[in-house]
Amino acid sequence: MVKTVKERSAKAAQKRLAFAEKELRHKVRPGIEQAMERIQLRGQVPMISEVLQIDIMKMDLMGDDELAVFLSYPRHEIVINEKVARDFQEKSMLMIQQSPGDEIISPG
Repeated sequence: MVKTVKERSAKAAQKRLAFAEKELRHKVRPGIEQAMERIQLRGQVPMISEVLQIDIMKMDLMGDDELAVFLSYPRHEIVINEKVARDFQEKSMLMIQQSPGDEIISPG
């Protein structure tokens, strides 16, 4: 016999209660969504929720140091080339010399 929508919903609700399931919602920007889609394709995992569950289980198995490195957000490092720094210093000195009354303090 075919179950009604109401019966299926009731059964699903009982199942969620039995397993203590909780719904988590998370808003993301398009770049994160695109990355998730690429991960799903590469890992051949059709559901985002499954990808996230696998990620969480694997992170839980990591040691503290490994997890801290994994969760650190990548930051851009700004490196100023010596030539650029020298050119900036020279042009700054020229500008200062053109303004009367400014004193020049060279860096230590």
